[in-house]
Formats: sequence, C-alpha cells, structure tokens
Amino acid sequence: MRGLSESTQNVLSILCVSCLLVSCYSFTGGRLPAHLRTFALAPVVDQSGFGVPMYREYLATQLSRRLQQEVPLQLVSGEADARLAVRVQRISDLTLTVRPGDIERERRAEVAVEVEFYDAVKRRTLWQRTFVRSDIYPVAGGQAARDRAILQALEMLCDDIVLAIVSAW
Repeated sequence: MRGLSESTQNVLSILCVSCLLVSCYSFTGGRLPAHLRTFALAPVVDQSGFGVPMYREYLATQLSRRLQQEVPLQLVSGEADARLAVRVQRISDLTLTVRPGDIERERRAEVAVEVEFYDAVKRRTLWQRTFVRSDIYPVAGGQAARDRAILQALEMLCDDIVLAIVSAW
C-alpha cells in the first residue's frame, strides 16, 4: 500500500474487514415447519407487581399487531398449532450513576419478559427465553417521561420477540 495516503489506506482496511465480516454471516433460517399454520397469543400476564395495567395492554396490542404483520402464520383465538405465552417478569425504575453532590438527572426504565413459543401439534416447547430491554429518561419529565421510556422498552421487546420467532425457522 505504498504511495497511498493514510486516509485511503484506512478506507481500504475498513472495506476489507467489512467484506470479511459479511462473508462470515450466514442465515440459518429456513422454511416454516409444515405442520404449523396457525398460532395463538396467550393473554400477556404481568407478574412484575409494578401495578400499571396499561403496560401489559400495550405489550399485548403491539405484539399482536407486529406478529400479524411479520410472522407467516395466521393469528387465531382459541386452538392453534402454536402458542406464544408472554409474562412480564419485572419493570424497574433504576437510578443511574450519580456522583456525590450531584442531582439525579436521568433514570433507566427496564422491562424483563419471559416468552415461551410452544408447538401444540408436537406438544413441545420450541424455545423459551427471557428478554430484557431498557430506556433512559430525564427525571425532570416526571411520570410522562417514565411512561414513554417503558413503552419504548416494550416496543424493543416486541422487535426481539418477533425476530426470535422468525429466526427460529
């Protein structure tokens, strides 16, 4: 690489590393199992003790909407080939690092959910995982800012759950 400027060498190095990383990636997802055509979303259960039913309802609504858009199974109520069960395990309102003498300016809202994807035809759990997401909010924003942070964390959890379902095939 003699004769090339340092910035050109950096760009070429980044390009080479990017090509190497892309070549290592492989998508292992395949076809949807033939015996799965429908799925049911069990009512979202809130075991967090946080006491705000709006969060459970929001998670259920958003998850149902996202699953209908992105999962190639038909969402049904009642009996289905597969079932998705979601339990809100924890909703936390946590203090970020504050130095002595400082005023707390930001907090972190964290939500943990446990999700089970069950194959009702073969009567076995396809996978069971715990997902945790958080968002930081300004203390000055009060309850409204905390609500927005928790709802944002729930949106990210919906993304994680849908991705886990789709990538399982």
